[in-house]
Amino acid sequence: MKELFTVKLLFFLVFIMLTGVSMLAGKMADGPGIHEETLTLKNGRKMRYTLSIPGSYSQQPVPLVLALHYGGQVTPYYGRGVLACLIEPGLRELGAIIAAPDCPATGAQGWANPGSEAAVLELLEHIRKNYRIDSKKIIVTGFSMGGIGAWYLAARHPGLFSAAIPIAGDSDEETVNKIGDIPLYVIHSRADTILPITNTEKIVASLKSKGRAVEFVVLKNVDHYDTSGFTTALRGAVPWLKKVRSKQKRTASAPY
Repeated sequence: MKELFTVKLLFFLVFIMLTGVSMLAGKMADGPGIHEETLTLKNGRKMRYTLSIPGSYSQQPVPLVLALHYGGQVTPYYGRGVLACLIEPGLRELGAIIAAPDCPATGAQGWANPGSEAAVLELLEHIRKNYRIDSKKIIVTGFSMGGIGAWYLAARHPGLFSAAIPIAGDSDEETVNKIGDIPLYVIHSRADTILPITNTEKIVASLKSKGRAVEFVVLKNVDHYDTSGFTTALRGAVPWLKKVRSKQKRTASAPY
């Protein structure tokens, strides 16, 4: 009897421990608001990221937005800047979880290099395992350097991302030639003197000539450094995404 009691007690304690961990994980996953998190990558390096969880987040799977920040000296939780001033207010009505990682690469390459790419993919895998994500609604977006990264990742992983929203960021011919049928919502300003709109116009024209689904939103008086000035244009992506999704459901085509 004593041995049986001991076994039952051990089982109960293990159950309590496991339940406690589960509840803690649930609390971490479900708390609305903006959170600063750190993921240990498979290579042992740490990746900081800012996570925005909508107040409506519950049992139903939600979209996931990968938000890539602009250039500059990457201080801890640098991605929070672009998330707070542009991506979250711009895409709020989407009801998505938004992840804004800190770029692990330094120099001009930024997000458009294999090291950053591998880290971002690992982060997305982590979020998909620990949060209730609609795998058919994973969007990549970014501003400036992050916009360049959005083009880069969309071209290399069209099966993962259901849509791409590059903002104030251009690309190159090699990357653009790899863009498949992924829907694109491209935002750029004619007042941009850092990354002039000329190249983006050529990219969009080339994609449209190939029959690609591209929505091009051109602003007139928003300077490149006025990040929040792109918010209204980004809000237009929400009804566009819903329209694209509705159309694709009818045609049974691409996932978003």
